[in-house]
Amino acid sequence: MNNRKKNITPIYLVLFLFIVSSSSVFAFSFGPPKETTGAPSENNCTRCHTGNALNAAGGSLVLTVPKTYEPGKVYDIIVKLSRNGQKRWGFQMTALNGNNVRAGSFTAIDANTKLNNFDSKYIEHTALGTGQGTPNMHSWMFRWTAPTNDVGQITFYAAGNAANNIGGAAGDYIYTQSATSEVPFHGVSLERIGGHTIEGTHIGTTTDSMEGVTYTLTVTNTGDTEDTILLSSSAEFGIEGSVLGKFSLSEDQETPTSQLELVLASDTSKTVYFTAVGDFFTKPGDYAIVVTATSKSDETKTAELTTKTTISPVPWDLNADGTVNILDLVQVTNQFGESGEGLSGDVNMDGHVNILDLVEVASYIGKTHGEIVQEKQ
Repeated sequence: MNNRKKNITPIYLVLFLFIVSSSSVFAFSFGPPKETTGAPSENNCTRCHTGNALNAAGGSLVLTVPKTYEPGKVYDIIVKLSRNGQKRWGFQMTALNGNNVRAGSFTAIDANTKLNNFDSKYIEHTALGTGQGTPNMHSWMFRWTAPTNDVGQITFYAAGNAANNIGGAAGDYIYTQSATSEVPFHGVSLERIGGHTIEGTHIGTTTDSMEGVTYTLTVTNTGDTEDTILLSSSAEFGIEGSVLGKFSLSEDQETPTSQLELVLASDTSKTVYFTAVGDFFTKPGDYAIVVTATSKSDETKTAELTTKTTISPVPWDLNADGTVNILDLVQVTNQFGESGEGLSGDVNMDGHVNILDLVEVASYIGKTHGEIVQEKQ
């Protein structure tokens, strides 16, 4: 009787060890233990699946993650594992910031992936997700929600097991990979190409404040992601008239706007038209109107330029005070009888200051710059 027990005991021991070993291998089909992604201070699947070199030639693990992330935004993540001849597949992934702290959160979108049972900062395959019998390649898709705040660069770490589907650890190949995602850089530049002279001889000069001066601007998204750029401008308001700016996408746009939004892909530009205009009461003078381009994704990223617009006086307003009055007649009288070029009193520009100039100035006595411009339109 005792001899019989001695003979049976080794058989039970071998059977027990086989069951334990088989259970361990079978359990991993439902997902690996936590901390097997190959991240800093973590193991990878080679602690259980031995026999082949880590990242052996002939296979690959590819991670598709967002190049840049916006805080709080949800992204699709793809893990693709391949090796010819293999027929069962597994993986585990985590995402860490620069301090190796969990960054964001994972969500399974089908029955092929799940969060690790012991630590939700890991996402991994399920039993169904091993793709049993699938030859040469297998992939998984799931979602990752970025942190609600900017935490700097985020690194995704993953380990994958390209298994041979014979139920044990022998003949399996382990691959590790990492990929990074950055906070997008937002930037904008603004360039003035030129100003179209409406009247006068100098760019940026007009004698018609209502018509104004139109400038060609180039707006560029210098960031590394699509952005919406807001264009706005300053204005000069006064009792004796104002000068403000309006934007349009074409020179003949009928209704320019005080603000303009442009959606631009990374490193692309758009030409816009900016017109500095006055009103009937705008006095002649120099007006500096500031145009600002602002990234709506990051309002600290701006670009500015200043358009220097000159509203020239009409010829009859010799002292450029915005109104034709007795002072202008006095200025003509002071040069009466003189001849030559460049005489301010020679309003009809015939080379002589005479009665004709006095009559022309007198015909506009009491009228403002704007009123005269309106009459001439």
